[in-house]
Amino acid sequence: MEKKKWTSIKEGAGNGGLLVLGKKPTTLPDQTFISLTRGEGLNFAQLIINQVFTLLVMHQMRKTPGLLYAEVGGELKRGRGNGQTMTVWDGKSMPKLRNQGTHHFAMKFFGWVIHRKNTQTYYLTYSAGGKIPSMEEAREIVKEHGKFYDQGRLVRKATPPKIDVYIS
Repeated sequence: MEKKKWTSIKEGAGNGGLLVLGKKPTTLPDQTFISLTRGEGLNFAQLIINQVFTLLVMHQMRKTPGLLYAEVGGELKRGRGNGQTMTVWDGKSMPKLRNQGTHHFAMKFFGWVIHRKNTQTYYLTYSAGGKIPSMEEAREIVKEHGKFYDQGRLVRKATPPKIDVYIS
């Protein structure tokens, strides 16, 4: 098994950078799932806390079996920041990362940091349908179909997207 490592890409993810874990697969197993998380409107303090937890979770992700590929991106504009994570999973191995270790702690702690009056957050997990979206396509998918919180209040539950609409 090839050891996964994070690589920095300066272009992509809007005006910010992009961190990529592993090599983007060209073919996917039948039971591949994509998980998307996006936060918008984070202030400077929230961005710092987000970055610390993201770095800790990124370390855990490298060691998680079943994680095929991941992208983490962010940008800062006029004192407000956005962050987005896309992970690609073989089968249903995602709960092992989500429910244990650093990620589990981050989810519990991070809720009160990210769900504030200045933020909008989106979460979505769906069947990949054989294709991995670009980070820009992922942003459109999660904003249109993801569970949506505005200022910490649930506005909309997640609905699975029709993949062929977004990915060419």
